Amino acid sequence: MNNLKIIKLHDILFFIGWTLIMFLGADFPPPIGFIWVILMIGILDFIQHKYLISFLPRLRHKEKWLFIKNLFFFMFGGLVISLVSLLTDISLMMEMGFINITIWVIVITCVTSIYSIFFWFFNKYLISRE
Repeated sequence: MNNLKIIKLHDILFFIGWTLIMFLGADFPPPIGFIWVILMIGILDFIQHKYLISFLPRLRHKEKWLFIKNLFFFMFGGLVISLVSLLTDISLMMEMGFINITIWVIVITCVTSIYSIFFWFFNKYLISRE
């Protein structure tokens, strides 16, 4: 599979997959604020699209330490997402307390770390199919 096909596949699967996951966790029908979740997924999809442009050639050339760099990229992204989500409602964040904020940041960062591992192996698999 060439890079452009892999990137298009990611764009579609990421947006549909994460929208479905978030939709399954939302109330039925989803509240009007769910549109912000969709917007965030779209922004993250765009960031991943740009990341794949530089990631795939490096993966093909078996760049040293790329797995670790990929893991840190997604961990940093998870940290940023968790903090941005907390800053969207400062009053709620202040009511949560330090322990709950810490748990939130750790959970989001762990989810993005696990996603980075799947991301790595999924791309290795797609590249190996050539």
